[in-house]
Amino acid sequence: MKTVLSALLTAFLLSACGKPAAEKDKVFPVVSISSPTAGQVFTPGQLIPINASITDDTYIAEVHIHISNTNTGALLMDVHEYPAGKTGTVSQSITAVAGVNYKIQVIAKDRAVNETNSTVLVSCN
Repeated sequence: MKTVLSALLTAFLLSACGKPAAEKDKVFPVVSISSPTAGQVFTPGQLIPINASITDDTYIAEVHIHISNTNTGALLMDVHEYPAGKTGTVSQSITAVAGVNYKIQVIAKDRAVNETNSTVLVSCN
């Protein structure tokens, strides 16, 4: 009798607990880069503005801004931000250098580590 009660209690507790919310979250964050626009060309010395908005149905854990030189593969900027909410914005800039092609990525992760990235390619004359 004691074994049966113990087994029933264990089964009840396991079914009542369920999976943690992070394991159930299958919705990926949404990243929208508003500037610069794809293919935009900058002049040397001009600031390249990086502006993006990020949303998630539950919580944005972190956002990364990666800017790289596509000619050399060099990482020029790596910024990490932590919006700590369902929405967030990022605003950074980098000075355009003659002859450089830029890959701008905004990467967002939620608590369940669902990851989304948005990429824009721009250049400087």
